[in-house]
Amino acid sequence: MVEQVMTFGWPRARVVLLDGDTGLTGSSQHGRLDLQLLLEAVVTGKAGLVAARELSRLVRDNQDWAQLVRICRFQDVILADERRLYDPADAQDRFVLGIQGAFNELELATIIDRMQQCLRQKAERGEQYDGLPPGYICRGQSLCEKHPDPRVQRAIEKVLQDFERFPSVRQLYLHLEAERFQLPVVPRGRDWRDVEWVTPSYGQILALVRHPAYAGIYVRGRRKRFTSLDEQGHKQTKIRRVPREEWDVFLENHHEAYIPQEHWERNMKKISA
Repeated sequence: MVEQVMTFGWPRARVVLLDGDTGLTGSSQHGRLDLQLLLEAVVTGKAGLVAARELSRLVRDNQDWAQLVRICRFQDVILADERRLYDPADAQDRFVLGIQGAFNELELATIIDRMQQCLRQKAERGEQYDGLPPGYICRGQSLCEKHPDPRVQRAIEKVLQDFERFPSVRQLYLHLEAERFQLPVVPRGRDWRDVEWVTPSYGQILALVRHPAYAGIYVRGRRKRFTSLDEQGHKQTKIRRVPREEWDVFLENHHEAYIPQEHWERNMKKISA
């Protein structure tokens, strides 16, 4: 794009390339430092042209796009892509840029909706895994099974069986800590044979005894994303645990279990008590 800008008459010494936001979504300004530098340069009159190979990837929020076009208009800054120049002060160019902004936002929303729909359909078949809990592996595509190492299976069974003898996860954790118990885990992205034995945290033990996978149940939607605006008006996304009745998918007898479902149900009541 630098060469393209030079054909518009800008000398190379006056062309500043900002590529620090590469790979970041254009749906928000939040966390995009190079975009903030660009806006600051436009507002302070240090920029005369803003160019991007695809202007649609510069900003994909229609409100943010309209604001960029507006400040460029009043600061006499030209916009450019790989095909042409746009003068925001010209009514016709401003109209074209407005249409582009609407399509930019629509395109991103359509892409996300299609991806989410594919994930939902895969989850409804019990084939979508973001990660497997300790003691389970996925050697074949969409196939969840117990880890074939008997030592791994015995370690998971010990935690689940010991929990029957304790009234709380806290006491179970202290018991395992006193025994110097080691939990078998396979780091994300590693081969299932690469088992690491680690001293578990309280959070890991809590996650283990409450996970429905150990009862042979496949679930999706135990945690959901909630979006809000912060004090600066930037979009914030938080992930929170939701009640069981709000889970999206709940498939019983999906894979080989470590404990009966009734055992897991008792665990959940004990944890929530």
